[in-house]
Amino acid sequence: MNKHFLKTLPAAVALALSASAAQAALPIDFGGYIRSGFGTSSEGGKEACFGLAGASSKYRLGNECETYGELKFGGEAFKAANGTTFRINTLVAFSVNQNQDWEQSDPSWREMNVVADKIGTGAFAEARAWVGKRYYDRQDVHITDYYFWNNSGPGAGLENIDLGAAKLAYAIVRTADDGDSKRMGLSHDLRFSGIKVNPDGELTLGLQFNQKRNAQGAAPIASGHLLTVMHTQGNLLGGFNKVALQYGKGSAANTGGFSLGAGKDDKVVRLTEQIMIQPKGAWSGMGTFVYEDKETAGVSSKWTSIGARPVYHFTDNYSLAVELGHDIVKPEGGESRNLTKLTFAPQLSAGNSFWSRPVLRAFYTYAKWNKAAQSAAAAESALSSTGVFGGKTNGSSMGFQVESWW
Repeated sequence: MNKHFLKTLPAAVALALSASAAQAALPIDFGGYIRSGFGTSSEGGKEACFGLAGASSKYRLGNECETYGELKFGGEAFKAANGTTFRINTLVAFSVNQNQDWEQSDPSWREMNVVADKIGTGAFAEARAWVGKRYYDRQDVHITDYYFWNNSGPGAGLENIDLGAAKLAYAIVRTADDGDSKRMGLSHDLRFSGIKVNPDGELTLGLQFNQKRNAQGAAPIASGHLLTVMHTQGNLLGGFNKVALQYGKGSAANTGGFSLGAGKDDKVVRLTEQIMIQPKGAWSGMGTFVYEDKETAGVSSKWTSIGARPVYHFTDNYSLAVELGHDIVKPEGGESRNLTKLTFAPQLSAGNSFWSRPVLRAFYTYAKWNKAAQSAAAAESALSSTGVFGGKTNGSSMGFQVESWW
């Protein structure tokens, strides 16, 4: 696929949706997300982005070296007299290097599904049924773009079933091997949400069971399971606190879904914490802490991450964001790797909220790492001895970025 595809895609999707929307006399919704920019490193060349080998995320501010976008089109295709509605959802994503004024990209259909809402009575009065490819109830830490609970893909499910003390959701999601049509796994995902445990606080309990569905003669895969307990505290200084404890085994020893390459003895224990505040006044911000103890192919490693992004709002549109993040990875039998990243970013944004977008940023990023991190880094990457900083264990980047969602 090339740039011609990207130009014609929105029109093609809109045309397809308009046929259904016209029957129901309802409008087509258009949404999305974009980020793009450019910069240079202190050693010259393009901006450098700093990530630690063995860590599952990096601190984002002033540390994203790509153009990324998601275009979302959808709309109600049908609405029955009893209130049941059918909604079409599509989302195409693309990511390209920030080089010249044109690029080629292979877009990815991340979502293409239909959701039927208000499908019954009683416990199903507000329930939904869905089939297709979907971002399924993903949970993430915004400042690191870390999706710690993510079972997305082609599937089907029922959700928002009212049990009184909780809402029940069930999904079945498929994972297949593109190179071997005989290899396939199914993730059965049960979630109980909205369990009130304290004022403005609620629990979500998740159980994912992975089922092997290989055809005869396929390379073996492992079953597995993932247990998640998550507490969300709302109305906290204008924001929230969210903490999740997870235990995964086998093909589910990750952040959700089905890892076809995992072994049956792989396992993970993970604690993820994030807090976002927007008190009355000029300040807002988010902080996070992650601790993960993981074993893959009999080798264990521990990852610890702690960081924060406070924002000072001078006016409704002008602010200064500062982000400090520190990652440590301790591989079994090896020396600890560490990376510290600090960014200053003056911002022009559409409002004085932490979430206000669009936002235009200038940024300066400084990073420091140790020799163990340098040795483990991929060749030519920022931390590697073959990268732009050579044998140094520190470096910086500066540049500009725009980020928006709508």
